[in-house]
Amino acid sequence: MLDAQIMLAAACRRLHARGLLAGAEGNLSCRLSNGDLLVTASGVDKGAIDHIHVLRVHADGTLCHEERGDAPPGDPPARDTARRPSSELGMHLACYAARADVQAIVHAHPPAATGFAAAGIPLPADVLPELPVVVGPIALVPYGRPGTPALADAMRPFLAAHDVFLLANHGVTTVGRSIEDALLRMETVEQSARILAIAHLLGGARSLPPAEASVLASMHPRYEDASREKRV
Repeated sequence: MLDAQIMLAAACRRLHARGLLAGAEGNLSCRLSNGDLLVTASGVDKGAIDHIHVLRVHADGTLCHEERGDAPPGDPPARDTARRPSSELGMHLACYAARADVQAIVHAHPPAATGFAAAGIPLPADVLPELPVVVGPIALVPYGRPGTPALADAMRPFLAAHDVFLLANHGVTTVGRSIEDALLRMETVEQSARILAIAHLLGGARSLPPAEASVLASMHPRYEDASREKRV
């Protein structure tokens, strides 16, 4: 478990160093083999986070006993009980409950991609090849107040068919089979958003030929899931 805690803390520092997080923004988690989760603590500067700020919770969101401070005799000493998991833990729990394949989640506030989310503008999938191939379809999720059940409720209709979510007025969430997988999607979305924003300033982005866009979309299985979701 310690290795996973170190990995999550390092991922936070990586996002902070690349300008995708500022201060205590954002939250990351991963699923352990026994079904428990590791999640970043609330209010911790992600540029200075360490593994001790990555907490273990059960699949229902309750803190494991060593986090609560009531560890039984013989167990490792309890850690600082004043620390709490991210207030957006409910969003992570909803994602894991809906997707058995998801093993890690990254929520960040990358400036360019969050700008699209704040403007209510979807990222087009037919302009840059890396979006359909690496990221797949991107959900534009209606606003749900952060830190409340409304955020998870807003995401639920999109969870089965997407790996990337633009959250209206509230950043981006990516999921993956590993933390590296989720990080790759987050970084690809932000780089693509920056390119698209520049293209807009230069007069507008040119779409790929429809046949080429279709071929690229066929390389990512989530497009069929998203199409099925729209038909239901």
